[in-house]
Parts: sequence; C-alpha cells; structure tokens
Amino acid sequence: MHRYGHRAMDTAFTLVADGVDEGLAASAARACFDRIDALELLLTRFNDTSDVAAIRALHPGEVATVARETVDLLVVCAEVCAATAGAFDPTVGRRNFSDLTIDAEHCRVSVKGRVELDFGGIGKGFALDECRRILEGEQFGIKRWLLDAGTSTVLVSGGPWPLGVGGPFKDRTRLATVEELTDGALSGSGPEIQGAHIWDVRRGTTDTRWAQSWAVATTGAVADALSTAALSLSSRELQSAADSLGARILVARRQPRWRDRLRDPLIWYNAQP
Repeated sequence: MHRYGHRAMDTAFTLVADGVDEGLAASAARACFDRIDALELLLTRFNDTSDVAAIRALHPGEVATVARETVDLLVVCAEVCAATAGAFDPTVGRRNFSDLTIDAEHCRVSVKGRVELDFGGIGKGFALDECRRILEGEQFGIKRWLLDAGTSTVLVSGGPWPLGVGGPFKDRTRLATVEELTDGALSGSGPEIQGAHIWDVRRGTTDTRWAQSWAVATTGAVADALSTAALSLSSRELQSAADSLGARILVARRQPRWRDRLRDPLIWYNAQP
C-alpha cells in the first residue's frame, strides 16, 4: 500500500493506492496532483484568468465560453441546489445562482445579473472525481485506492474501506464506523470540525440546525456539497434530498452528552429504494 500527499485548494490531498507497484502508484499520484493543481487555477475565485473570474465579469445578457470541467461542475451544483431547496448555493454576496444560465452542450454560460461563484463547498469533491478518471483510466488501471481531501471528502474504490466518525462525535456515537464504503464518496461538514465557516444561505446565519453532518454519495462532488447543505435542512428536507440524489445522509443532533445514554446523537436518512 503506497501513500502520497499534496497541498492544494487550501487543504492536504492524500492518495492511497493498493495492489500495484510503487513506480506505477507514484506516477498516478503525480498525474492526480497535477490535475488538482490545474483545476484549482481554473475554478478559483482568486485568479483573474480563471473561469470563475470570467463569469464574474459578465454583464446581464453577455455570454462566456468556459471549460468543460466548469460546465460539468455547474451542472452538479444545479442538481444539488434543486435537491436541497436552495440550501446549497455556490454563489456569494447576492446568493443568486438562479441568475446563471448553463448551455452544457456548447460550454457557455450567461447571466441575468452579476454572479459571483465560490466553489469552496464542492470543488474538492469534484477534484477527487476527476482524479478517479485518471486512476481507473487505461494508463494506470488501479482497482483499489482511496483519495481524501483533508477533513472534507473521501472517495474510494475497491473496498470495503472502513470509514469512521470524526470530530467530537467520534467517542459519542454507538456506530463503530460511518460506512464500510466499497465504491463512492463520504464527506463530512460542521463547525465542530472546521470552525464556524458554514453559512445557512436560506436563513442568513451561521447557526446551523445540526451539529455535524456527513453524506455518502456515488461522487465526491455530490457528497461534498450535500454534507454542507445538510446542516441546515429539516428532517423532511433531508429525506427528500437523499431520495433525489440517491444518497445517504447522517446528521448529529445538538444534545448534551448525558442524553447520549438514551439516544444516539446520530441519525441516518437513507434514499428510499
């Protein structure tokens, strides 16, 4: 089993490759990390030549041609935004993702008003999905691997990989693991892990409904975005989002430790078959 690390997107990415020789694993790691660096330049808010900057510069009625990766990411954003009743919104300031029109066929976007995008809540998961293409492609063909983006998202293949609960609920839940994940992504979010950075876009507050949340999905991008949105969703909305996205969502109640003896602080919401 070979492990490699790389710093990008303000976090530490790790690749664990199993069942292959060291030379092949090292080459795959370099290819993945180069891909992540390229995506960061393309999708960051802080680069004047990025696609995000091009969209930000648009005036109503103007059209920008962007990279296929940007379009693919925007399509996922739209899916999660719809599934979470707007709880996930990749825009900042005016929170006006609906002002963006996506022409996926021709890789064009237009706006009804000025749109400022921030992919911080989904970009790391999307980067892991892009790395999957490299690892499982014809050049490397690696079957068993794990990719993680710091405290954000884990994407795996060839499991099972036992993934546990992190943060303050690690010693409070009766669950030994969150998931024995064979193929797919697990993402976690919450102020207890990453500080008070989560913004409930619908209520305009950092006072989230749940103490912590996790999402299990087929892709890193969906898991990443859904785990953040889940913090502000009601129980009914959590079930609806799980059904819409074919995902599983785990949330932590805000309760004192003494209540843990009476009920597990963690609650699952599973997609209905």
